[in-house]
Amino acid sequence: MDEETKVLMQNALNVGNNGKNLYKHIYYCSTQDGCESSQVTEESKMKYEAYHQVYSYTGYGLDKLEEKNGTYYTESGENILDLVDKAVEDSGKVPKEFKQQMKNWIHDLVSTMSTKGWNNVPDMTLSILYGKSGLKDMNQLITYQYEADSTNRQWYSVL
Repeated sequence: MDEETKVLMQNALNVGNNGKNLYKHIYYCSTQDGCESSQVTEESKMKYEAYHQVYSYTGYGLDKLEEKNGTYYTESGENILDLVDKAVEDSGKVPKEFKQQMKNWIHDLVSTMSTKGWNNVPDMTLSILYGKSGLKDMNQLITYQYEADSTNRQWYSVL
């Protein structure tokens, strides 16, 4: 890929939510049953879920909080799990009969992250291949491909 194409792609990824959406696409495709992706490990997936669940309910990033005693604390000393519990209870996103299950799952994620240590769990490294025919997911048994010249632009195949 020439330098001009690299710059154009980088600029495209930095517009709006393009980069975020591409990341979500790669993550979603890499975690589908049967993919056998080497891009997402169980540990990196757990770290991703812990961060995003806590962030979606509280607005706090686990990586910015103080870790101690199997949990994380805000600058004001609040246990993040207490904030998560309240947010899940107040949320309309989770049906009443599943609220306790959701809280337990997030507690397990946070506890595991605290035990392992945030910096001891690797982040995901998600890759996608760019070629003349478009974008193609990498390092998995099921590939999802976008072809620039195709009328049926989204399809997948099992290798």
